[in-house]
Amino acid sequence: MDQEWVQPALQGLTGVRLLTEKANRTASVLLPAIGVTSIIIAGLAFIAFNPSPSGILLLGLLVMTYVNYFIGGRDVLYPAFIYTAIWTLIAAVYNFCPIEVDRLGSKTVAIFLAGGASFSIGAFLGKRPLIRAKHVELGERKATCYHDNPKARNLLFGCTLLVTALFVVLITRLAGGISGLGLSFLLKLNSPESPLEDVDAFTGIILGSGGFLPVLALWVLIMEEKRRWKIALCAICACIFPLFVTQRGLVMAAFCGCITLFMLRSKDRTFRKMATPMSIAALAIVFLMSIMSLTKYWVQSGEISVTTGAWRYITGPLAAFNYAVYHPEEYKDQPAAVFAQVLTPLSHLQLIHYHTLLEVDGSTLDRFVDVPFPANVYTAYKPYYEDFGPLGCFVAFTLFGLIEGAIFYSAIRGNPFAVLFLVHLSSSLMFSTFDDNYHGFSRHLNVIVFAVGYFWLMKRLRFRLL
Repeated sequence: MDQEWVQPALQGLTGVRLLTEKANRTASVLLPAIGVTSIIIAGLAFIAFNPSPSGILLLGLLVMTYVNYFIGGRDVLYPAFIYTAIWTLIAAVYNFCPIEVDRLGSKTVAIFLAGGASFSIGAFLGKRPLIRAKHVELGERKATCYHDNPKARNLLFGCTLLVTALFVVLITRLAGGISGLGLSFLLKLNSPESPLEDVDAFTGIILGSGGFLPVLALWVLIMEEKRRWKIALCAICACIFPLFVTQRGLVMAAFCGCITLFMLRSKDRTFRKMATPMSIAALAIVFLMSIMSLTKYWVQSGEISVTTGAWRYITGPLAAFNYAVYHPEEYKDQPAAVFAQVLTPLSHLQLIHYHTLLEVDGSTLDRFVDVPFPANVYTAYKPYYEDFGPLGCFVAFTLFGLIEGAIFYSAIRGNPFAVLFLVHLSSSLMFSTFDDNYHGFSRHLNVIVFAVGYFWLMKRLRFRLL
């Protein structure tokens, strides 16, 4: 009797389980399909009332973002989701921008959409960690890492304090004493006649490149250090450099990296959980860019307001790239930009013939165009589009997506090298609408050398600090 009673029950439970699994699979496919359909219907309605290529761009990016969210396992740190989500936000701002800005052409929109699709495909293909590792949450990694060496990060922390102190001493000397460290000196440092132009090589290295060490140290301390006072002190050191020498890229790299690390610690990274902190972070980035623009000549002269400058920062790169797409003849004589950091030293050694942008245009800055306000930032696409054409541009961003996807899936499994590289590339990913940092080979090389030296060498060396 017992066997006759138990057997039907087990069969019934098996049937229920199979039906439940089938229903879950159906729901997992049906929900994205319903969402995509709803977005398309809403987008088509929007385009019907506002027919323009920029409206099509917004609709296409919105669909890609929604699809990438589900492909990435509903993880908002999935690189393809971040990439298309940020482009979607910028496209939305572009459609409803309160200041006058040139409209995008259909060819430019096609390039942006194809670039987003290329990056998404690359991230999808990179769904494997670069280095095989057991899946360990970032918060638990310290307990399982047998190479952990607290003295290594103490030495790194000490070097950060030393470089920051040296920076303060050199800045104070340039100002003529502590009393000279005022707003007028800050504006002078960031003017065309900056005293930084006449400093010696050693001072130039400390003032120009020393700020990256506190940023790297800050990321490492957030990953490994339990004592918050060390993290706070290192964060202060990282802020001191851009306080005097305006380096928007350094500030944004530190900010985006810290956001990525804090989100990586969270076990629930769904959009519902992360929508609020991500919105706050986006507003903070806009606020930081607006604050840093206070040192610009156009704000000091009263030419435009900080608010108008923020709108220009957001929309200007898209309009400038659109200008470059429809006026290719104006950029024919520009030197190749993607491998400039490799070609320039080879040219100095007279191994190749290569003229830098400084030699061609008399400035290291790209050319200004009217859109209708002056802009000289062209999104991440311009160097690849001009050097290799549309097809080469799409191949490049497929490769970037592949690298980002592979690093992401290795990072969430606790690999420290992948975590650091994911954090380092976060600013390149999040600011792709503004400028390109993927071809910054020298900085990538610095991070690789730092990662190998710290995680592989210093963690294995046992030394005694005096």
